[in-house]
Amino acid sequence: MAIMPLQMLAGAAKEYSEEMDAKKQQAADILLAQQKYLMESGIAKLTAIKKGRKESEARIDKAVSFHFDRKAALALEMSGQLEGTLTRLTKIQEADGKQIDKQSVLKMSQAILENVPPEKLAQAMEYAIDSGAAEEVTAEKLINAIFSATTSEELGLVSQSVSDISGGEGLPSVGPFGLNLISLTEFRPEKKAQAEKLIETQLAPLLGFGGMSNEGGRTIFNWTNPMAAGRIVSKALQYYTERRSDPYLDVDIGDITDDITNKVNSLLLGGSTLDQIATQYDFSLNPSDFNPNSTPEGIPPRNSNLVPPGSEGNQSEQSDEDTINKNNLGN
Repeated sequence: MAIMPLQMLAGAAKEYSEEMDAKKQQAADILLAQQKYLMESGIAKLTAIKKGRKESEARIDKAVSFHFDRKAALALEMSGQLEGTLTRLTKIQEADGKQIDKQSVLKMSQAILENVPPEKLAQAMEYAIDSGAAEEVTAEKLINAIFSATTSEELGLVSQSVSDISGGEGLPSVGPFGLNLISLTEFRPEKKAQAEKLIETQLAPLLGFGGMSNEGGRTIFNWTNPMAAGRIVSKALQYYTERRSDPYLDVDIGDITDDITNKVNSLLLGGSTLDQIATQYDFSLNPSDFNPNSTPEGIPPRNSNLVPPGSEGNQSEQSDEDTINKNNLGN
């Protein structure tokens, strides 16, 4: 057997060494590329989570500027309704020119908090407080884990961790709240007058309507029983005002007048008289539960001091009393 010259052996060894170095470099380059990809995708996920949290915090701050309690705003964020609520409130305020009533917002806040499990609210508050620090720790740990991996197997484990990044448990979820955002706006006098006129118009065929007249630009309904008709309209307007201010109104605001008309119609079909409806009936009561004979005669009815529209008497003397009574309806 021929013996390979030493020079040839040295050349082969060098070639082998260079080939191994090239493979090692190639493996190192691949590992570095994988590390870079994992770092970029991991950081992108963490950035998106951080952005989402900041947007959530901004929505909560915006709700607070509308006078929502911060905890209630957090609860709306938990339900996924906060963004839509803010959009609608902004439209109401800017497009419709309506002012958001602070006391009504506080009332809605209280109603929301009464319907959120305390443990979920506590969990959400803890999450909101701890989220900032957790982001920094997670990012630091991720980068250290990626560049500490020296083999494909180790990097595979880190890759799985990156795939699992989703923002942690996040805010706990709660069911949606049935909110009546109209209740947050001021019931201005002109709007109340429009509602009263709509109620009068819809009830006219039921209340002994005897035609209309115009006095000083104001349409006056001429009732055959003005005292009873006036009391019924006034009580109906009070019911409308109460329903409008209900933060959890379960029907469209426009359906309230239909509800009023249907109730009066049911009462009359059931045999009740206008006087009984005027003095004894409360519109929050189901007509089928109304028993006019259960209320002794002579008990002063609610709002019995109201002066009915179109009743006889000096109109100028009634105007101040009408104004006072209408203001009372809005309280």
